[in-house]
Amino acid sequence: MGGFSTVTPSGGSVNVTSVAQAVWSYTPRSLTDIQSLVSAIQNNDPSLLSTLSDILYVPAPFFAGQVSATQVATFLDNLVLNYGLAGPVAAAIAASPYGLWSTNFVTQILPYLSATSLAQVLLSGQMDANHTQLILYWFAQNYYYNKWVYTVTANTTSLTFSTSVTLSTNVLIAQNITIASGVTVTCGTTTCFFIAQAFNNYGTVVSPYGAPGGLPSTSSMGNYGGTGGGSIVVIAVTAALGTLNVNGNAGSNAVSGSVSGNGGAGIAGMFFIIGNISAPMGGTGGYSTNAHLGVAGINGGGGGGGWSYYGGSGGIATVYSFSSPNAMVTYILQGLSDWLLINVLGKAPSSTTPLAYMYGSGGGAGGVDGVIGAAGGGGGGGAGEAVVYGYDVVSGTVNAVGGTGGKTYCSGGSAGGGGGGGGGLVFILYGATAANVTASVAGGAGGTGCSGGAGFTGANGTAYIAAVTVNG
Repeated sequence: MGGFSTVTPSGGSVNVTSVAQAVWSYTPRSLTDIQSLVSAIQNNDPSLLSTLSDILYVPAPFFAGQVSATQVATFLDNLVLNYGLAGPVAAAIAASPYGLWSTNFVTQILPYLSATSLAQVLLSGQMDANHTQLILYWFAQNYYYNKWVYTVTANTTSLTFSTSVTLSTNVLIAQNITIASGVTVTCGTTTCFFIAQAFNNYGTVVSPYGAPGGLPSTSSMGNYGGTGGGSIVVIAVTAALGTLNVNGNAGSNAVSGSVSGNGGAGIAGMFFIIGNISAPMGGTGGYSTNAHLGVAGINGGGGGGGWSYYGGSGGIATVYSFSSPNAMVTYILQGLSDWLLINVLGKAPSSTTPLAYMYGSGGGAGGVDGVIGAAGGGGGGGAGEAVVYGYDVVSGTVNAVGGTGGKTYCSGGSAGGGGGGGGGLVFILYGATAANVTASVAGGAGGTGCSGGAGFTGANGTAYIAAVTVNG
């Protein structure tokens, strides 16, 4: 029974009530001290405490049944918000397992504490990394998603984008995030995360940078594989999505050149999925007369064959599967919790959950026969992924379309067009409502060939809209 290992109840029965009673029986505690603490909690009046150090004993009357969880939470909110005692409360929590504030006690009180006071406690220098993580993880693992949002945004300001911008950071945390009409916010080279109580997008968010496409045998041929689309994660209590774009990029068209060689393979992407949803395949590259096409990847389109040289294969994405929508949201929040701990609070917990990076696979480059004068088109990059948690998702359009395959170049022989990139994945996970949300997840079209085959169209992706359990 963590936190009570030095207390020995009388009578041989060990439970929270007997432990609490044993604590109260220890000298130099007095009946007056006990009554003062109970009265302070019941009346929500910290001035009734005999001494400030009695904060350490708050769990005892709770486990003895003298005060309720809501009474304790209201009392602690008062201590933190009106008496400026976030530090002592944080120190009491951080003393576990050697103090009375066991994990069992803290987690029973958490649902009733205000987000504002919780934020002050977590920011306190008295709170260590592991206990801060415990609290944020508890909210995520017990589906208090809104409480998690309110807590991590409580001490932030609101953020408005009134002009177009490319982000220099990939995690934005604010009370409210607003993107004005006509404004485009472009993500950097990794997944961009928007965390806010209200996400109000009247413009467009674009994440264009996923896995790179394959390289051709010589840069002069120009038939690079397309870059995969990036990813966007929105975590908000209320989410007006506007337009979110994670489209794959087109494979390059081939041009004349003299150096022969196979096309390079596209780089692998990464996807998070739920259940048996699968990451879509890219399109196979078009064949040359000698059939040297580029094979389709998981999401990345294959490069077109160039006479007697192979097109590069599309990138083969790594896929991580979650058992349920709640499992996906929980994992993402845990990763964001640890990012916040390390990068904002400057605290290093014993173990961490990584940020949920997702992105589309690159397309394969086209093959080139410089002697014959035939070059296949580059494969299209696969679309990326968008994940939204909103208690209320009120509107939005999400585009996750695969990149088109590149066209061929032929002055002799034959060559195939690049295969189209696969469509992307869109997960809209809501607590109460999801209205007026549309998603485009089509695979990209294949490029045309010359005396050879056109590239094949990439497979369509998946748009998944589902309710999640939210406890608060």
